[in-house]
Amino acid sequence: METIILFGVLEGLIMFLLIILKRRKSVSDYWLSAFFLIFSLNTFMSYLEIYNRTHGFPFSQAFFISTPLLFLHWPLIWLYVKSLTDQHFYFKPLYWLHFLPFVLCVTLFSIGYYIKSPAYKIEIIESESFKNQWDYPVVIIAMALSSLVYFSWSAILVAQYKNRIKGYFSETSKYDLAWLRTLMIASAIIYTIIYLTFVVDLAIPLASFSWLHKTSFLLGAVYLIVLGFFGHRQRNLFSDNKIGFQLLKPEPISEKTYSIDKKEDEFIHLLLNHMNEKKPFLTPEITLSALADELRITPEFLSGILNSKLGKNFFDFINHYRIEEFKTRCKAPENKNFTLIAIAYDCGFNSKATFNRVFKNATGMTPGAYAQI
Repeated sequence: METIILFGVLEGLIMFLLIILKRRKSVSDYWLSAFFLIFSLNTFMSYLEIYNRTHGFPFSQAFFISTPLLFLHWPLIWLYVKSLTDQHFYFKPLYWLHFLPFVLCVTLFSIGYYIKSPAYKIEIIESESFKNQWDYPVVIIAMALSSLVYFSWSAILVAQYKNRIKGYFSETSKYDLAWLRTLMIASAIIYTIIYLTFVVDLAIPLASFSWLHKTSFLLGAVYLIVLGFFGHRQRNLFSDNKIGFQLLKPEPISEKTYSIDKKEDEFIHLLLNHMNEKKPFLTPEITLSALADELRITPEFLSGILNSKLGKNFFDFINHYRIEEFKTRCKAPENKNFTLIAIAYDCGFNSKATFNRVFKNATGMTPGAYAQI
């Protein structure tokens, strides 16, 4: 186990270096690299604590030194997600409050443990009597709640971001952060189970603190591998693309919004004619701004018409036409020798997964089933 934990230290340092040495770094890369550095330091401190317990306590100060750093993990992950999903992200002074639990934990442990004599610390570690003190359950419960809140909050940020980018892009698979949303939910579950195990252990002894400690950091090492692999590859939408449009929450649709004046009515006819005649949806990477330029209007006006008057975001609007084009082409005799995905690509789709998902959501059947009708 100790060897695997040391491997976790090495993992964190390697991921930190890989990200910090990237040629094109975004602000989200800095937050992710900070997480890996803290995780590596935290895991190394945990290793020292484990080594201390199993080798006669050679390091008199290596007691409970890894615990406070755990309160830095979740704010750093949240800041990473926030910087990926916020079009105008910057570090606000209010964000310093996210690090308050870490400061409080250091203060609490300084008074309760760090200033105590080595003999006292060795005694409570060997007997595990620290588990009977009031601060132990408080810290464990605080960690469980923090992990649940932060990871769930991050998952919500990713879900909201996904809805917003559908207002600008016709193909979102490169930027939708689906992997991160799933990871946040899974992490919230895994970390909460870990801390609940610690809490249950207070009332019903399950295992020694040493075993629980080692196991939690082993799971953390696995989590680090997954996050590092995908995080290193993740592009930042807002640093990699110039988006001259505010990706705000779409205007809600109500009866009142369906009231269309003469100017808007004329534009809607122009828009629909343009879609049918020019077929801009056949361009795989078409965006809201590109279509607005073709129509010589502002992206804001086009977005407002789509959301408030037609009841669709840009993603659904464009892919509706692509689906209808596919329905026509897949039935055409001249296309009988082409595969369905080849036809789909000709209709503007550039992702098989997106095509299958969008088509089934719109028609209730798979492309293959539709083609056989």
